[in-house]
Amino acid sequence: MALKDAGLNIVWIDKATFPRDKVCGDAIPSNVQRVLKSIDGSLNEKFLQHFTEKVQVEGCRFIAPDKTSFDLSFVTKGHAAKRLHFDHFLFNMAKECNSHVSFIGDASVESIVNSATDVTVRLADGRTIEGQVIVGCDGANSIVRKNLAQPFINKKENIAAVRAYYSNVADLEHKMLEIHIIKGYMPGYFWIFPLPENQSNVGFGMVNRFITNRRIDLKEALKEIIHKDKAISPRFSQATIDGVISGFGLPCGGRKNPISGQRILLCGDAASLINPATGEGIGNAMISGRMAALHIINSFQANNFTQSFNVQYDNMVYSKLLGDLRIQHWLQRITADREWLINFALKHVSNNNWIRQKVRKFF
Repeated sequence: MALKDAGLNIVWIDKATFPRDKVCGDAIPSNVQRVLKSIDGSLNEKFLQHFTEKVQVEGCRFIAPDKTSFDLSFVTKGHAAKRLHFDHFLFNMAKECNSHVSFIGDASVESIVNSATDVTVRLADGRTIEGQVIVGCDGANSIVRKNLAQPFINKKENIAAVRAYYSNVADLEHKMLEIHIIKGYMPGYFWIFPLPENQSNVGFGMVNRFITNRRIDLKEALKEIIHKDKAISPRFSQATIDGVISGFGLPCGGRKNPISGQRILLCGDAASLINPATGEGIGNAMISGRMAALHIINSFQANNFTQSFNVQYDNMVYSKLLGDLRIQHWLQRITADREWLINFALKHVSNNNWIRQKVRKFF
């Protein structure tokens, strides 16, 4: 969408066809609206008025291990929607607003070769696509990232999570995202995010190094919380699971890794831009996608797709996002297994309006 007026020929390659599911927490932060507005105000209007498979989210409710809680209201309201629906909506908008986009679905990428003159993508069925630049929006296990001169991955610092859809979870009238830090399941958090038609996205996530060291089974942990936590289990007494519990990886930000190379740019999860404190990634993915489009336009104007030129994209992204990501990474580390600190912090945040205002900027 961000290249809709650039006049460039774009080939969109995806391993699936739309609509397709993506395992996620399904929270859509308010900065998604700001990105859509920055591209074209009509895109945001379509999101607000015509994308009906969403619910508005008023804020986030944090529950400490001692069950102390506080509600953080959002200045600009966010939303929640299944990625099955949200991604399909974005897919249709991208096709509608840009006639220069060709979509290739159900396509498995076999290899990527980036040279001084072009970049070539070879598909498993033998087809090849040649272009001037490739943008890797291909998630935690990015194939595009492997073609960087210094491919990176911080497995120990990343988060793994599981989620399931439930119907009829009780007490969702508050229209809040819920983040529960639960004694015995730290460092990690359990969430309940409201969705349309009385459904909820329910999940549990933890930093990888603790999962490995403690041999945690995330699916079993999710079930145990739902069935055994005295505050949570009554809310699931009439609830039913829709489908299965699914797992996913969350590549977190906080380090200045290279996110570009010769004729290569990375966005979103492929660039490890997920919030380390909350696990939210949709907003930063949209922001990095917008910045990638702006940089690509500059690249074609300068006829320069070199690694040294593309560092400008890294600088643009990190200038916007790295400061907050580092703070969030620091918060994740210092509170990782300190129940007393989380209880203390949430209690004082709830009682101090200045601190609440500072915390609000991260959501």
